[in-house]
Amino acid sequence: MASVDATMKAINEACRSKGGHYATYSCQVVSWDDVSRGTVGGALSCWGANITDTYLKSKSGARLFTVRSDNWNEKLGVVPANQVAVVASHAGGPPQPVTLRSVLQQMGTYGSYAGLDGQTDLSDPKLDMQCSIRFQTTFIPVEDSGDGRSKLEFATEAYNYNTMDDADPRNLVLLCTSQGMAVQQDGRGAKKLFHHAVDGEGKIHRYWLEAEESRHKVGGEQQETQQERAEALSRGKATSSVIGIKAMGQRFNVLMTIQVPLQQQARPKRRALGLAMPLALFGASKCAAAPVEACGAIGIGAMEECMEDDCDSDLDGFTMVEECSRERCVAMPAARRGTSSAARVSRGTEHDVWRGLSIKSPKRNASEHVTVTVVIYNAVKGGVPTPEDVAAAVDDLEALYSACADQGRLAETKFDFMKEQLKVDDMVDITSKLTFQPPQVDVLQHDVFPI
Repeated sequence: MASVDATMKAINEACRSKGGHYATYSCQVVSWDDVSRGTVGGALSCWGANITDTYLKSKSGARLFTVRSDNWNEKLGVVPANQVAVVASHAGGPPQPVTLRSVLQQMGTYGSYAGLDGQTDLSDPKLDMQCSIRFQTTFIPVEDSGDGRSKLEFATEAYNYNTMDDADPRNLVLLCTSQGMAVQQDGRGAKKLFHHAVDGEGKIHRYWLEAEESRHKVGGEQQETQQERAEALSRGKATSSVIGIKAMGQRFNVLMTIQVPLQQQARPKRRALGLAMPLALFGASKCAAAPVEACGAIGIGAMEECMEDDCDSDLDGFTMVEECSRERCVAMPAARRGTSSAARVSRGTEHDVWRGLSIKSPKRNASEHVTVTVVIYNAVKGGVPTPEDVAAAVDDLEALYSACADQGRLAETKFDFMKEQLKVDDMVDITSKLTFQPPQVDVLQHDVFPI
């Protein structure tokens, strides 16, 4: 199995060398999946009223990645909620595709297992005509687990900057696969997002997700035979289903995360904080990919995105060399090319038993739109992805953006519905979160004695 670093390097080189729209995509270990981004003097800020960093990590703790457009001025599509399909169970019945609009309207029913009041309605007829949607892909390095099938267990982790309290979440979070929908929330610190299953006693069991190799090619939908579906079902694995936008067809390699913005509790007015404190405390920032003057202030995160081109760069005196793995800064021999396929994304092993949501009767934020993040999973074994498979994965994303009602870049006026002037209170909230509930920082190469 090729290392994650080698896989990322191969993908980035394939995208750059092919040029054109391929060069606008790269591997990111942190994805900005923001509901509402702030502006300063009309320019984009890295901060905002509802911003979330999303990480992808293996069960063992290894940091994975997604292939996506630029985090700063990201590529987005626009779709109405009634044109997004979610596989969900209504009142404990068998799962089936329903529209996101129906789920929002009957959120109490779909989320009753997690503790939501049965009458909860989180829809907004006007706001839900415009949902932002982003498409990403990834190649998960897999290896034989002992049963003849190559796989890897993983979970996404979301860090919302605008809440510090589980009793006052910024978003209800829906984790969607072809096996069903798990209703979750953000809140204190970072939250891992798991698959859910309810037993006969009403206990909610949380499971890791699993990416398993398949016989289906990279790019496009997965059309399964009846025999193939029956075999997967017999093992408790995912089968292809309508999910996401109509152009996606039937897939089993999709993990879709939907953030539904909530109305938070009223807070006392606070005195503005100067920008010097965030600069001094946090150094390199989420906004390092863009001019500092457009940020409004400096947070954290850029070091998470350090690529080989960044290894000798410096931001306001804070070097990013420490976060670069050594092999990204020196020449490496060409990695062996592996075999890639569409990954079957299924429920994996159990993580724990969950007590359910901290909120029972949430209210929809009256000014913010839903955002949808679609990640298309591929498995690669025996080496790194070929340039041809990387190109096929990117072409798939481009085709899906083209199928949306509209598409473009966040800085464009067509996406003003998910931007607003950065407020002092937003900056205070974010600074407090980073100070008292900072993201956990993994020790890199903890199992390798230094040379």
